[in-house]
Amino acid sequence: MDKYPKLPNQSLQETLGAYERENPARFHMPGHKGRGLSGFWRDELQLWDVTELSNTDNLHAPSGAIAAAEAGMAQAYGAKASFFVVNGGTNAVQAMILALGNEDKLLLSRDCHRCAISGAALRGIETYYISPKYDEAQGLLGLVTPDDLDRALAETGATAALITSPNAYGFCADVAGLSQAAHKHGALLMIDGAHGAHYPFSEALPRGLGGYADLFVHSQHKTMDALTQAASLHLGECRITPEEMRRALAMTETTSPSYLLMASLDWSVYMAKRRDWTGQVARCIALEEKIEAIEGLRVFHDPVGIGVFERDRTRIVIDTTARGYGGYEAQAYLEQHNIYLEMADARRLVLITTPNDEPVWYEQLLETLTALPKRAPRKMKHSGEEVRFAANEQRLTIREATFSPTRTVLLAKAAGGTCAEAIGIYPPGIALAMPGEIIDQRAIDYLLAQEKNGGALFGVYDGRVFVTAEQSSKATNTKTI
Repeated sequence: MDKYPKLPNQSLQETLGAYERENPARFHMPGHKGRGLSGFWRDELQLWDVTELSNTDNLHAPSGAIAAAEAGMAQAYGAKASFFVVNGGTNAVQAMILALGNEDKLLLSRDCHRCAISGAALRGIETYYISPKYDEAQGLLGLVTPDDLDRALAETGATAALITSPNAYGFCADVAGLSQAAHKHGALLMIDGAHGAHYPFSEALPRGLGGYADLFVHSQHKTMDALTQAASLHLGECRITPEEMRRALAMTETTSPSYLLMASLDWSVYMAKRRDWTGQVARCIALEEKIEAIEGLRVFHDPVGIGVFERDRTRIVIDTTARGYGGYEAQAYLEQHNIYLEMADARRLVLITTPNDEPVWYEQLLETLTALPKRAPRKMKHSGEEVRFAANEQRLTIREATFSPTRTVLLAKAAGGTCAEAIGIYPPGIALAMPGEIIDQRAIDYLLAQEKNGGALFGVYDGRVFVTAEQSSKATNTKTI
């Protein structure tokens, strides 16, 4: 075996150039789709790449142009204060957790992005989990409901809850109900709304988070005209001050922020007010009807009973199993025909659409889906009975497990070990095993099956995972509700 893996012949520049020249249909982030920045800059790219100067302001202590742009963003999102973030939604989510005090108790939804788990490890405060409902028939994890949150806060005494809404499928929780439940218990409501930055710009989209969440995150690059990594953090009327929030951000955010990213954030808000998001929703509804007319394809509409309050109609989710394909297989077929998606899972395709989409892409998508060879309907082998998104038994806290001495073992032989790093499928980045939990054989079987079918795993390195070197039981302050 070679000591080093064989490297591709192409450089990164050549790889990106080749992708551009193929002129693919882009149903993935970033939301500008390779064209939404036209007119904003061309030759300015290298000329605008500057640093903190006396006349360019300072992200970590803004008083000039950056401060004005953040104030404009706060107005657009209904926030008390907004903060530009150049390290992506990851930085923003972790900053929400880092802003909590030592006396706080955190309630973390099991459908959280992996970055929230790292944030909890860094902060080291008492942490509990809340598990959304799971639809076994559809193989789909739902969202936390207000009733679920009310019960969990009453039982744990948590003083802050971090909820995901929307999720990667464009499904949204009842944020008004969640706000009411959290504030009934005097708890902060923090929402990872990375995928919903565009919501305030049309009444045809789900409701925004301003006025409901105490702290919330958006990733403008996912759906709007911003460069990748451009994100934002928003503060409502709550006990955390803007100064405390900026301090928490500075703990992990670069001290050399990209002015190109910040300029694209400002541009994205400016353009979002001018994009026809209402027309985009209508365009997507028409597209969904045409997709459902293709034999064996089903657009995933509003599921019931798993906490979904409303749906982002600009995100199209297609179940391909009745056509005889798992999602990963169908994704590979589309890529062979120059169509690239945001993600796939075992059953479905997920497409991000924005007003920047070319109409010809929709025609290309319909033609390719129609030509997808018909096969016998696919029966899914792994149901909700075989994999749980509820917690496994906990041996150590998140922080203890993350920073304990570790060793690596093959994932296939990791059952019974104490997980030292979150393990799951990416995208969407939801963990099946959290740090400090005993790794469950059912989760291992599910992960390996998804990898075999084409899914990509995180927390797995060349087939191996990190477990703690010490396996003895210790007192833990991480529990699941």
